[in-house]
Amino acid sequence: ILGWSDKLGSLLKQLAIANKSLGGGVVVVLAERDKEEMEMEIAKLEFDFMGTSVICRSGSPLILADLKKVSVSKARAIIVLASDENADQSDARALRVVLSLTGVKEGLRGHVVVEMSDLDNEPLVKLVGGERVETVVAHDVIGRLMIQCALQPGLAQIWEDILGFENAEFYIKRWPQLDGLCFKNVLISFANAIPCGVKVAADGGKIIINPDDKYVLKEGDEILVIAEDDDTYAPGPITKVCKGVFPKMHDPPKYPEKILFCGWRRDIDDMINVLEAFLAPGSELWMFNEVPERERGRKLTDGGLDILGLVNIKIVHREGTA
Repeated sequence: ILGWSDKLGSLLKQLAIANKSLGGGVVVVLAERDKEEMEMEIAKLEFDFMGTSVICRSGSPLILADLKKVSVSKARAIIVLASDENADQSDARALRVVLSLTGVKEGLRGHVVVEMSDLDNEPLVKLVGGERVETVVAHDVIGRLMIQCALQPGLAQIWEDILGFENAEFYIKRWPQLDGLCFKNVLISFANAIPCGVKVAADGGKIIINPDDKYVLKEGDEILVIAEDDDTYAPGPITKVCKGVFPKMHDPPKYPEKILFCGWRRDIDDMINVLEAFLAPGSELWMFNEVPERERGRKLTDGGLDILGLVNIKIVHREGTA
């Protein structure tokens, strides 16, 4: 893990739970902080790491000698955390860290996951890092999750269950014995897992969620499933399914809604675009915050929102403290 942020505690806990079935693993943290100070912060978590050891090293991820000090070339995976600066400064630093990683002479064995702060800066990091780098724009993802949870009560609990390692979670694995099967047969090959996608080897590892039933698995393709653990599922013989008549499903009609936004976020324009796609025509978005009303239009337009192009929602402004 390169860098330090308030997300580190939950990150270490999840890694420990994930490594439990292996009897623990090794997590190395490299940050520009005092080693003893980092160790004290981690000790304050009062969490049983279940065999996983956490090693702290003081240094900069921008310096090749410091990256060598933590054997970055031998890591199974590398996580680059966003810093506490403003979004563009944080992403510029992440870009420099990725550049440093591409300069490691020994090469990297693992893939790199970079936490970004602004969606607009994502293509730049992917361009520099190539196929080995994956980006996660936490701020943007949380904004979209909040909207989905607001429109579908109870969804937050499902996200928590699937995205954490406590219950069932996602796994991607290759099963050579399934090569040549149609996806509709893959769906009924696992007794203890739910297949929900394919990582296509021929398309540079692109993941297709819920592929067509007729999709035939090719050599190198991997299956994305939801399962209890990585060692609790395996394909078995294809179950015999009796044909029946599938009931006709009708989408329930959409009605106009009123949504209240309390507060202001940097990417509020992106959240409004997501709402515009979800809500029925005639819906209202009430924006209640301390940003002066005369400034809001300019901020939203600067962020890339076409206010006059909104078809489904009408924005209603109110000033005040939530």
